[in-house]
Amino acid sequence: MQTGNRGPGRPRKEEGTLEYKQFVRAGIVNAAYDEARQSDQKHSVAVRQVVEFVKQKYPELRISETAVRRILAEWRPRNSGAILRFERSIMTEEEILKYRSVRDQAAAFQHQNGLKVPMLPDINNNPTKTVTKFVFGFGERPNYPRFNRKTAKD
Repeated sequence: MQTGNRGPGRPRKEEGTLEYKQFVRAGIVNAAYDEARQSDQKHSVAVRQVVEFVKQKYPELRISETAVRRILAEWRPRNSGAILRFERSIMTEEEILKYRSVRDQAAAFQHQNGLKVPMLPDINNNPTKTVTKFVFGFGERPNYPRFNRKTAKD
């Protein structure tokens, strides 16, 4: 028996929405691409480096060179002035302690008030393993000049 206007099959995605997993993947790709381009890599080499980086650090994410190009085209169109920029960095010990404190406070609040609060993920207590954070915000679209561009003749 069908309920509402939905037919059989997979439910449709709401237009204009993005799944969390897709947002995370786009952030990882954009940050890794910027890092590769800042180290003076050409676009094609940077795309390959992003694929290698994602497969090595995040093996659960599906990625290909085509997917990287699609993400870059969607998240940083050529004629846009401002884009959503992502930066990757390693969390300091102080930041990890602050994060754990906020997580503990949220758990205590949930327990005291009987409310369902989305819990922050637990950070591994392994001191030898680094914790990566992604910071995002709006910024100017980077312009990477061509290295092999012909100079104008007089």
